[in-house]
Amino acid sequence: MTTITEANIRLGMILAEAEARQSSISAEKLESRDLIPPTIDSAMAVQALAVGTIGKDVAGWKLGLNNGRPVAAPLLDLYDEVQDSTLTVPKPGAVGIEIEVCFVLAEDLPALPLGETYTRETILEAVESINLGAEFVSYRLTEENRVPFPLFLADRLANHSFVLGPAIDASVMEALALQDPNLPPLMVEAEDDVLFGAIPVHPQMDPVAPLLAYANAQNDHLGGLKRGQVITTGSLCGMIRLGEATRITARWEGIGEMDIQLPG
Repeated sequence: MTTITEANIRLGMILAEAEARQSSISAEKLESRDLIPPTIDSAMAVQALAVGTIGKDVAGWKLGLNNGRPVAAPLLDLYDEVQDSTLTVPKPGAVGIEIEVCFVLAEDLPALPLGETYTRETILEAVESINLGAEFVSYRLTEENRVPFPLFLADRLANHSFVLGPAIDASVMEALALQDPNLPPLMVEAEDDVLFGAIPVHPQMDPVAPLLAYANAQNDHLGGLKRGQVITTGSLCGMIRLGEATRITARWEGIGEMDIQLPG
């Protein structure tokens, strides 16, 4: 178990304040105060302290792999596009967008006793739906992601908010895992500008892989993987800078479409 240190507490408060003010702090300044988390476990403790100060519930998780080790960052601001054909994201400050495949959990996935593991099949049995989603990105760090990885992880992997899009067929996920060249291109547009247009590729090939890995190695301090949470595992288009864009559409022909309005 990670020991909570004074440095963890101070960094958690700084990141929570930056979230509230929509501001950023430099890694150099944090380093001068000896506040850079030394390990992934320490970063996970900072996340939990920041979330406690922010005071929002965990609506889901952004999962990934760092040098083969599963890591997780909480999603705090979640919006459901399914309720409205054009969704307005009320939270300001996003600098980028990532279109992703995500999962809605039908049941809890608690950490298992030593010697027991989840399989890909048991993970999918716990999934209520597979959806298209849009992650919006913002940084509480001046250097953005060009910092030691534990510090980037403490900053919730730069999550700003997440929009849950339409349900998609499980065959799409399997086609991604197999890198099927017959998948249609994903088009991401801002007004009349094409921001991305290509056959999408998942960073781990299989969108389930980070969820399976983290379910078997959970180390967060925020209650783990819970029923109803949205789990996202990697961008299909990389991180796209938004610039001055205020309306984003993502179209994946025959699969799903999203239409999102941002604050002006």
